Amino acid sequence: MNESTTKQLENILSNIDSEKQMEEYMELPKVTDSFQSFSEYFQSLEAVRALGNSALITSSGLERSYYYQVMKGTRQPGRDKVLRLCLAAGLSLRETTRALELSGNAILYSRSRRDIILTVAVNQKAGVIDANLLLDKYGEEPLT
Repeated sequence: MNESTTKQLENILSNIDSEKQMEEYMELPKVTDSFQSFSEYFQSLEAVRALGNSALITSSGLERSYYYQVMKGTRQPGRDKVLRLCLAAGLSLRETTRALELSGNAILYSRSRRDIILTVAVNQKAGVIDANLLLDKYGEEPLT
């Protein structure tokens, strides 16, 4: 984060005096967590821990060996694979966005037809199959 942006955020933060304002501040795109890798972040999420590896592998449709390579950090997942994992875990849009950022992939773009559909799928807590059916319905490529 550059110095001027940090200074601006500090100024905003210095005027926060309620929990509601604090929560709104934490939703700002410039306020992030301390995670450095996708796998570390993903495995820290409550929804992911609650499901467990086997359920995530099954629901995401990823190969077992690929999944474990990603979770060990020896393999960087592509955008569609990250989206598959996020949908399988039922993550929120904010969590999905952070996962995409940490994996080095582009976040969902509000002007892309395919990304609009995927955003709605994330918001609806759709699984991978339902997301792919929605993509197919609108003539878009499924998650690979």
